[in-house]
Amino acid sequence: MLKKDYCKHVDVFYGNGEVDHFPEEGLTSKWFYIKAICGNTTPHAVMPFGKMSVGAYSGGYPTGYGTHWVNSSGGIKKLFEKNSARGFSHIHNTGVGGIKYYYNYAIATPFYGKLNEINAFHILEKEKAKPGYYSAKMNSVLCEMTVNHSVAFHRYTFQKNGGRLAVDFSNDGLSKSFGEAFYSYAEAVELKKEKNKIFFSGTLSGVKLYFCAVALGTNVGSNLFFDNCEADGDYMQVENTQKNFGVVFDFNGDEISLKLSYSTKSYKDAERNVDDVTASFEEISERAYKMWNGYLSAIDIETKDEELKKKFYSNFYHSIIKPVDMTGECVLGIEGQLITDFATFWDQYKTLLPLIFMLYPDMSKKIVSCIKNISCTLGKIPCSLGLSNILPCEQQAKMLGIFVLCDAYYSGVKNIDEKLISDCIKRELERDDFKSFIETGFFERYTHILDVTDACLDVAEITEDKELKERLLKLAENWKNAYSEKDGLMSENSPYYEGDRYTYSFRLQKNIQERIAFAGGKEKFIKMLDDFFGFGKESLKQLTYIGAGEDIINTHHHRFEGFNNECDMETPYAYIYAGCHNRTADIIHSCINQSFTSGKGGLPGNNDSGGLSSCFMWNVLGLFPVSGTGDFLIGSPHIKHAKITLANGKTLEIETNFSGENYYVDTVEFNDKKIADYKIRTQELIKGGKIIFCMKSKGD
Repeated sequence: MLKKDYCKHVDVFYGNGEVDHFPEEGLTSKWFYIKAICGNTTPHAVMPFGKMSVGAYSGGYPTGYGTHWVNSSGGIKKLFEKNSARGFSHIHNTGVGGIKYYYNYAIATPFYGKLNEINAFHILEKEKAKPGYYSAKMNSVLCEMTVNHSVAFHRYTFQKNGGRLAVDFSNDGLSKSFGEAFYSYAEAVELKKEKNKIFFSGTLSGVKLYFCAVALGTNVGSNLFFDNCEADGDYMQVENTQKNFGVVFDFNGDEISLKLSYSTKSYKDAERNVDDVTASFEEISERAYKMWNGYLSAIDIETKDEELKKKFYSNFYHSIIKPVDMTGECVLGIEGQLITDFATFWDQYKTLLPLIFMLYPDMSKKIVSCIKNISCTLGKIPCSLGLSNILPCEQQAKMLGIFVLCDAYYSGVKNIDEKLISDCIKRELERDDFKSFIETGFFERYTHILDVTDACLDVAEITEDKELKERLLKLAENWKNAYSEKDGLMSENSPYYEGDRYTYSFRLQKNIQERIAFAGGKEKFIKMLDDFFGFGKESLKQLTYIGAGEDIINTHHHRFEGFNNECDMETPYAYIYAGCHNRTADIIHSCINQSFTSGKGGLPGNNDSGGLSSCFMWNVLGLFPVSGTGDFLIGSPHIKHAKITLANGKTLEIETNFSGENYYVDTVEFNDKKIADYKIRTQELIKGGKIIFCMKSKGD
């Protein structure tokens, strides 16, 4: 049994709401938020990398929870003034924006009276949550949820007899008031009753799913329903899926429980999941809490700053909800060790997946196997893979799966070798959307040029295929095509995703010294970075009013996005390559103390499946992974001590004399050797040992 309770530091509601802090002075005030000012997390009951999640359903953007209308920047219009729900849904995204598939299946609703009551929205009262557990009062009913990996366990306590429970299987997505882009309708729907069990199958977001549900209580009876009307019989096929359909349970007494699971393969698999849960609600909830404690114990930090500890473990919690372990299932023909909710690689590859590779060996191996399976089955590695036949967000980047495989290789994940990586990049180079680059050295989006040339350099360092290596090095020479010779910044001849040419001009390329020389040398590069981060510049006013999107686009501030988005989250570390580590320390200090605060508004932007939260964690620890390269950079740790239990069972300790303004790094030793270039190879780091930081104030 663990001696420490890490879960007690977790605020499950962290990042659920709109950002509520906009510094008016200091370095942070000189950054500019161009993206949504909300974390978009949920407090729903879920396990680490869990297949099942369950919690309140309002239809709110983008998770199905909360009061938010569709938004991408500026202030947020409200769907409800107070947090409301019409029931409790299953399977959710976390922290994302417009992902094009939104889940929220099988809405369970406790109610009294006629079936049309299940369409009513009620204010949620007394919401409570801890890792693996969520509860609220809705319509005077105490509604509690917990989970194991594959099963949601509900418990409803009514104030009087005559309560009923319905499960509406028709829902797929968010509020219909948002428009057709945010919901869809099930196809090939089948409902049936067998003794005390209810089975539903249908194609949801293009993927065939099989659900099994069973209600537990006194004298439980059930009827299938369609369009708010109860139906006779034990079987139903639904043609008009724009109407609601499902099952309603009646029972004696004031309490009813529900177990629900799903499978992509068969009713039998979903039923087996449900049957395997024989423990009580309390036992399942306690097991979930203990499992979360086990996962969070991988990093033990020591700090006198209790708010920082709360922020760290709240971010840790929200970092390891995604991606989802779907081992044994099948999506788009991808079978075996299947991982979904890479939503998206764009959000996860820089900081989240390196964190998983560092800490969790089983999940790491599954991710590697899944990426291989994706590549072999689809002939490519898309930017996003979920429980959907939609592969969205391809405009974001190229070859991100290759960066991930390189990180796994350097992190010592057991089931990866150079041949697996070589085979995958060969398939990537055969993609139809690579033809232009292969022939001309250009993509329409110049950021994609850097994605591919960097990936080519990364794999060229790993592969043992001489012919492939020669080809990759030749393709990598095209990196200069992305930049303007006039000013050393990204070219003006390209569209840019979630930013402008300044946003992408300071990425941590593998050949960054060549890039610095192209910009005019270190002195000029530092001046460009200073302008980007606002050193010596005036503070900016964030545009937080509803409808600010167009004005935000037209501001042309050309500033750092301030950990509001993942596009430039690594750029503070570019200073290191130009010999100006103190600037990195200033930015990280502002990040930890001003960008990230506490509570529902504590995240400065969309958490994006853990991408933003894991970035915060690395910055607190004083380490930062440079994806694909096998390098970790030294940042500015803000803890006294950390003990990291690595995936291979070894221990990495971080020891500092950090305090107050003492956040600049004077010297760093790793296993009694001085680190002169602020860089540690991943392959050395995973051997374990101790990093000792000697910190100083700027005046020292």
